[in-house]
Amino acid sequence: MTVVVNIPLLHRLRDAQGAFVSIAELGDGEAFDSVQTDLDELERFGFVLESHPYRGVAYRGPAARLCPDQIEHELGTRRVGRRIAVWNRVISTNDLAANAAASKANEGLVILAEEQTAGRGRRGRQWVAPTGSSLLMSVLLFPSESLAEAGWLTALGAVAVAEVVAAWTGLDARIKWPNDVRIAGRKIAGILVERGEGAVIGIGLNANLSQADFPTELHETATSLRILMGETVDRSELVRALIRRLDAWYDRGWSLGPDALNPAWRDRSEHLGQMVEVATPSGSHVGRLVDLDLRRGLTLAESDQDGRARQFSIRDVLTLTPCNDGAGPGPNAPIVAP
Repeated sequence: MTVVVNIPLLHRLRDAQGAFVSIAELGDGEAFDSVQTDLDELERFGFVLESHPYRGVAYRGPAARLCPDQIEHELGTRRVGRRIAVWNRVISTNDLAANAAASKANEGLVILAEEQTAGRGRRGRQWVAPTGSSLLMSVLLFPSESLAEAGWLTALGAVAVAEVVAAWTGLDARIKWPNDVRIAGRKIAGILVERGEGAVIGIGLNANLSQADFPTELHETATSLRILMGETVDRSELVRALIRRLDAWYDRGWSLGPDALNPAWRDRSEHLGQMVEVATPSGSHVGRLVDLDLRRGLTLAESDQDGRARQFSIRDVLTLTPCNDGAGPGPNAPIVAP
């Protein structure tokens, strides 16, 4: 049975910041039975409320599952989030988004799932995420030719995720080339862009995983918002924040061109200024990464060329590996989030 959530009522409870609110105040003139029905619907969906016979009702926690009504309410985006679909269990959110690419009217469609049975990351790696623990999200876009250039959409997803993670945790979120977001060297999210009729940005963000939810081999290399913040996060509000950041950067790209994203992407790079090894079709190159640009590519001061700078197109970079960096899983390690 479909549960319709009264979002303005939910907001009034949340705005009280844990204090009790009387039924009369919540109803604002409505009949007691009507207000109680809406409160019952909130609890039926999974929101945690506390009732007191004299003091009223207090908000105690978010629903464990994603709430479409909460995500969509007054979202206010222009392109991303025009339509939102929430699934309990899918094979792959990227596949569902790609299937919708037959119509350009679906641009901005956001697919969310509580569980994926065959999610995938870069180079065929596995996605691992316990049901209801993470954001498993794909966005269908039809970018202009300039925004479809190699690396731009991946940078779009990474910057948006890093900004949201930094805002929620108060910590410095960095982008590990090309598609991971990390906090202090621990992976919290990953991006997978796939192209067909349109372009799909797949995002996996570790939200409410505990340390015990991670495989033993990832205990030192992965983290989640719950671990960093010390509390369960409201994933529906997290989705809202992420959709808004994606929309803001995508809309800015359409208005100002792809270079508008470059400063934010460069400034969040985990590798800038480091000694790195860059693998290209012509061979490997070692040097200090002195610049990153979404159009010009990587600028490397090569150690075997007396520090002279050399540029590599993003399209030609197969891998970028920090030298002497022990952080992060090995190439065959399972991945939590893409």
